[in-house]
Amino acid sequence: MKILFTMPIPDDLKAKQEAQFPNHTYDYIENLASYKSLETIDCIVTYGSDITEAIIEEANSLSWIMVFSAGIEELPHAKLQEREVLVTNVRGIHSIPMAEFTMAYMLSYVKRLANFATKQVEHNWIRDAEMSELAGKTIIIIGTGAIGKQIAEFAKVFQMKTIGINTSGETFTPFDQVVSIEEIQTVLPKGDFIVSILPETKATKALYQKSHFEAMKESAVFINIGRGSVVTEEVLIEVATSQTIAHLYLDVAPIEPLPTNHALWDFPNVTITPHVSAHSPKYLYRSFDIWLENISRFQNEEPLLNTINLNKGY
Repeated sequence: MKILFTMPIPDDLKAKQEAQFPNHTYDYIENLASYKSLETIDCIVTYGSDITEAIIEEANSLSWIMVFSAGIEELPHAKLQEREVLVTNVRGIHSIPMAEFTMAYMLSYVKRLANFATKQVEHNWIRDAEMSELAGKTIIIIGTGAIGKQIAEFAKVFQMKTIGINTSGETFTPFDQVVSIEEIQTVLPKGDFIVSILPETKATKALYQKSHFEAMKESAVFINIGRGSVVTEEVLIEVATSQTIAHLYLDVAPIEPLPTNHALWDFPNVTITPHVSAHSPKYLYRSFDIWLENISRFQNEEPLLNTINLNKGY
């Protein structure tokens, strides 16, 4: 194969793959649109956002796209299906950093760390009577894949009760209970923390309505580390304004990057981080574990890891 990488790759990873699979040809660029030999490429390794219909049209030898991301919503699905291009991703590599990030959010909330940071600026020694703990609280995790399972495992260490929500409703460890997405309203009132890890698909866009937040406890905390499109900015602003729940932690937003003048920045009951929950110095190394395994499987004509169903969007 002739393989084209569209992101910087560390020299040690280049050497590792070239030693393990010396029969392939590798090109490394950072601007796919400027590449002059697309018609010769068999496989593109990408973060996904640089793949357009025009690229697919020009790359007439292309048979496989490996996306070094979990989200594939930016890909031109119809054109890829038309050309019968295989798409795989690195689903599963984000479980540790995103689970840690979720625990950091929850611990910060119950231990009032943002409040203490403000008090330090004020040189204020007054203690906070509202400090709490995670033990005994209930976390609802919407999306029970690798990330959701890792969050549940961490939550159990903190003696939390874990409820999962997925398409099937099939229960498995480390969840105490799992219900289907159709039953979401029946469990939302139980949650102290509600964590959304849903991808962007036709079924998940604007999934969460005001009624979902009204079903939660007034003391509930909503955390979104999946995709911002699952809840509209109008619903978020209404929930924040009316203080329907206690707090919203948003690592993703309906508009990214969130405009500097957007109303969501200024609510005291909203915490915003710039889509960083998956960031880790181990990101590319974990991606390469899946990539190299898939090259081996491709050569041996075996089923690849993380093959995407473009009709479903995941």
